[in-house]
Amino acid sequence: MKQLREQFAELGYCHIPQFISPALLNEWADDLHWLVATQLERFGLSASEESDPVRRLSRSLITLWRAKPEAQSWIYEEVNRRPWMYELASSRLLTSWVKEILGSERIAIHPRLNMIMNMPGHEWHVAYWHQDRFYGPYHVVAYIPLQNTGAFNGGLVVAPGEHKRGLLPHAYDEALRGKNKWITLLPEVISSFKEQRQLELMAGDLILFDGLLPHSANLNRSEDVRFAVSLRYTDLTDPFFVERGWRWQDLAEEGRKALATKENAP
Repeated sequence: MKQLREQFAELGYCHIPQFISPALLNEWADDLHWLVATQLERFGLSASEESDPVRRLSRSLITLWRAKPEAQSWIYEEVNRRPWMYELASSRLLTSWVKEILGSERIAIHPRLNMIMNMPGHEWHVAYWHQDRFYGPYHVVAYIPLQNTGAFNGGLVVAPGEHKRGLLPHAYDEALRGKNKWITLLPEVISSFKEQRQLELMAGDLILFDGLLPHSANLNRSEDVRFAVSLRYTDLTDPFFVERGWRWQDLAEEGRKALATKENAP
């Protein structure tokens, strides 16, 4: 545990292998596949019959997305309400790690329980270089891939140690305007990183990273959707958060301006 705390403090993240069992990952995939298959049936389309649950989910979601692109958002919103997502986010096992890393017994879970669904070859939703803290007082982010991830499918890239620089400037990258919806770190900031490290993770691994750690996804060049759970936690004793009455919606001023700009982007 001490070694993980030291790694988190020094690098801005720590890696806990095999945090979620394959059996539980398959249960999640089966539950999500039911959502996708239900919508496919509605439109007279057939679900995949792949034997691997995560691959079956991926194949069926791609079929649904091609027929009804907006359906990805339906699944995304419903994942946020799945009972097992609440159970995971509030589980003693996961929250004990977060408390240990933060050194605080008083933590809160952000109500948006995210399931990343990075579609193959699709750039609009790819979250390029950013810091989660830019959008709110998130101290720790828990990231759990449902399948093996790395450079081949757009997996997580981090800038070790750069969280120590604090909140960095974000803006629209003109080269991505119209291709991608997210606001990113400035190109000159990204080029100043001492290292950009591609994380190669196994299904069910847990990454805990500082909300100030610069990180990025990349274009998914595989033939399957990349799935990962992303949960955010805040230290309730942080004066920044206390002064705002623990309001999640009270974003940093830079984040507020960025979100307003995003709404007007193509």
